Amino acid sequence: MGLKKWLKNFLHQLLDKEGFYIILFLCVCIVATMAAWVTKKNIHQFIADDIKTPSVEENRTLDSMDGELYNRDGTIVVEDMEVDEELATSISASSKDEPKKEENIVESKPKKKKKEAKKDKKIEMIKPVKGKKGMDYAADQLIYSKTLDEYTTHYGIDIIASENTPVAAALEGKVIESAMDSKLGITITLSHEDEMITRYANLNGERIVKVGDCVKKGQIIGHVGKTSLFETLEEPHLHFEVLIDGKNVDPNQFLSIKN
Repeated sequence: MGLKKWLKNFLHQLLDKEGFYIILFLCVCIVATMAAWVTKKNIHQFIADDIKTPSVEENRTLDSMDGELYNRDGTIVVEDMEVDEELATSISASSKDEPKKEENIVESKPKKKKKEAKKDKKIEMIKPVKGKKGMDYAADQLIYSKTLDEYTTHYGIDIIASENTPVAAALEGKVIESAMDSKLGITITLSHEDEMITRYANLNGERIVKVGDCVKKGQIIGHVGKTSLFETLEEPHLHFEVLIDGKNVDPNQFLSIKN
């Protein structure tokens, strides 16, 4: 009776709160250990199946597929292609024609040189007004101006002549401007071949030609005046300019004017 009672008390204590948690913990550990063992075994089996060596039949299948693209030496097999005789003939004919195209290009170059030579031809102008030269062309250097009382640039030449002296066109051309310039006074501008322009300034108010008129070389287009505000202290004169491609150039290279 004493042994039964002791076992009964032991079991009662074991199944008490602390004892119950101990038994539950042991059960959880056992279940976790079994699960880990089973999982590890399955993983090893899966790896073994994945790296399994291909069978003889599979190897033969792979070899037959490779044989379609490569021979035993590992070189690419290319089927023979028949060359179209007509295509070959046309290619050879086109290659023979290529030198002829180059010859045509070479022949076209001298034509351009002829055009440039025409632009560089000597242009001879007549003196637009009778008189001696006053203030000279000075685009790249400074020249003294009595009116401005300072050294400044001068984009034309002054030909000294008394007022109302006739002014002639230096070249055959067309009147493109006839107006009052704030600096140069009454100005007439003519256009000529090869992008050349001649400008006649400091004229009087008498209108002889108008815009659109075509004038001949030596034809009277105006008269010397004293309308230039920038040259009022200078003697009566014609201010004459020459422009090529819109840029002023030295008129002396086209005229022969002695001082």
